[in-house]
Amino acid sequence: MYTQEITRRHRAAFVLVLDQSGSMQERIRLGRMNLTRAEAVTLMANALITELIDRCRRTDSLRNYYDIAVVGYANDEVEMLLGKNGFISIDELAAMTPEKSDIAIEEELPDGSSAMVTHSVMQWLRPRAEGKTPMYEAMLRVRDLVGKWCAEPNNRESFPPIVINITDGESSDCDDRELCDVCSQIRRTATEDGNTLLLNIHISSNNTIPSMVFPMAEELVTADHYARTLAECSSIMPDVFNQAICQMKGAGATPPFFGMGYNASIIELLSIINIGSRSVSNMQ
Repeated sequence: MYTQEITRRHRAAFVLVLDQSGSMQERIRLGRMNLTRAEAVTLMANALITELIDRCRRTDSLRNYYDIAVVGYANDEVEMLLGKNGFISIDELAAMTPEKSDIAIEEELPDGSSAMVTHSVMQWLRPRAEGKTPMYEAMLRVRDLVGKWCAEPNNRESFPPIVINITDGESSDCDDRELCDVCSQIRRTATEDGNTLLLNIHISSNNTIPSMVFPMAEELVTADHYARTLAECSSIMPDVFNQAICQMKGAGATPPFFGMGYNASIIELLSIINIGSRSVSNMQ
């Protein structure tokens, strides 16, 4: 399970689910960066989309290894932000010509020191922060989207979809149990290679709680209510990923691990996505 290589015949599905509600206007610190939650969400989404396209580049062509969908939720609305009808292929995405912007991110150097490193990021999406947080409605849309993708005959043997929800955790259209229930429905969608992986990235303004990635249950004891709810909504990471997660987390890391990040830096958050999609390293 979770071993199918990603090829043009066996494409993989990525679904980004972005909280764009009014609470995302609040400013936070990630590493040495001071930015709004909306800017943080957009930065992560743009970086992932760019990375996925780059992974598909070959000297002779651009290969369609992925189907990508981006779902935004805000102001009592849920909308598709790239392919208006759902998924968009890599070649369709690469044909677009978004603007570029430079961002500075604090990174650890080989000698253990840190430095601000400038990266050029394509602006596939723009920050938005308005209205309420219809997360339940967004997850219903995601459930139907990945369920349909998994049911397609061409996708039955593929690596299962990876859903990444980036939010401050405050849903306005459901209670905790309803949110956990619809997330469970998403996690039960599956290909022959495994169930859909649902990862939650929680962006909190509470800087008193240490950042964490792939937390164990005991690490969430001091986290806020929204983080604990999102952990319950997340996938428990499959055994095939445990060794890589233990290496990343260091001494004392013991599975099971929740598929989420809390108050983590940009680099730490992207490491969740990289591990969660590590089968792409052997694309054919």
